[in-house]
Formats: sequence, C-alpha cells, structure tokens
Amino acid sequence: MSESRVLHLEKTLTWMGFEDSIRALDWMKQEMCTDKGFSRHNGSHYYHHLVAVAQDLLDFGVKDQEIITASLLHDSIEDVEGITYLMIKDKFGQRVADMVQRVTKLKGIDYKNPENFIAYLKIILEDMGSCLIKASDRKHNIGTLLDATPEKKMRQALETETCIIPFLKEARNLYPRYAGYFFSVKTTVEPHIWEIKEHYAEVEKLNKIIQELQQRD
Repeated sequence: MSESRVLHLEKTLTWMGFEDSIRALDWMKQEMCTDKGFSRHNGSHYYHHLVAVAQDLLDFGVKDQEIITASLLHDSIEDVEGITYLMIKDKFGQRVADMVQRVTKLKGIDYKNPENFIAYLKIILEDMGSCLIKASDRKHNIGTLLDATPEKKMRQALETETCIIPFLKEARNLYPRYAGYFFSVKTTVEPHIWEIKEHYAEVEKLNKIIQELQQRD
C-alpha cells in the first residue's frame, strides 16, 4: 500500500466529518510506524494495515464513525505498549474502547489453540461493530501473506477455514444488515485458503522427493 491510499482515506474521513477517526489515524501513524518497529511482512508501515481495514468497511457502506475509529485502533491495545482500554475510552468514548477491547487478544493465552481462538471469536460475536472489524482484519491479513513464512501461511489458512468461516456465517445470521459484507469476506478469503493449502502440499511433496533422493545417495 502506498501513502496515496492513506491520503485518500484522510480526505474521505475529512469529507464525512469523521473527526475522531482522523484523530485515531493520526495517532496510529505516530505509534505504529516503521520508525517505532511496527512493520508488515513487506517492510511497510504497520498502520497501512489499519488503513486497509477501515477503507474496506467504508467501501462497503459502513458509515458509523465509531466503528471506523475502532477499526483504526483495533491493534493498539494488543501491540502498543502504554495504550490501554481506559486511554481509548477517554479519547474516543466507551463504545470505541469496547470494540477495540473485544478484538484484542489477551496476553498469556495461546490463541493457536482452537478452543481459545473460538472462545475469543464468541466474545466478538456479541457486538456487530467488532464482527465487522474482525472480518475486515482477517480479509486483509490473509490477502497479504506473500512474504510470510510457509508455516504462518498454513496456520492462517487452517485457522481461517476451521474458525473464521463459521464465525462469518454466524455473524451473517446475527447481523443481517451486514450479511452481504460477511458473505463477501467469506468468498474473498476462501480462494486464498485453497491456494495456500495447495502450495503447501506441493512443497511438502517436493521436500519428500528430495529427502528420498538424498537417502539413495
């Protein structure tokens, strides 16, 4: 993502009068940038991910300023030392803080354990805005795994297939107003799942052949 997309979002938020969202974006540009050690797999500023999540929701027609603001802050409590629920509540209000808290993974819990991850998703399902943010977050994450390790790609694919797809189905039933969005995320992530699994299987097959050849030598 180039900075032009960041500028586009800033202009959109200004046109919509979303002052809190602009403040949230400015804050994350300061806190979640490469200068402070926050970068994506490709080396870009981490806040580009936050911009993509918010922009996708806006593109689909989500015009709730608090949801957009929370989407820009959704990784802040989890990843930025010193940012807390109370700080976000003070700056942006309780609803925004609650949404960010719901999508925050707590320290000390192994979310690679499916039971823990499913319990985490159940908490998110209690709130429509949190569901929208999580759906957009996973949509962007799984679509930008090009530079990730094969192990991370496969883990994301399996987690998405076994946990996120059912989560999206449940969200569609709970929040019919945005059923179309949840369905669009499902149809977007599924091809990535299939591609990752097929590629991983091919790599495993090649590695097995190489090992067999080495043993013969």
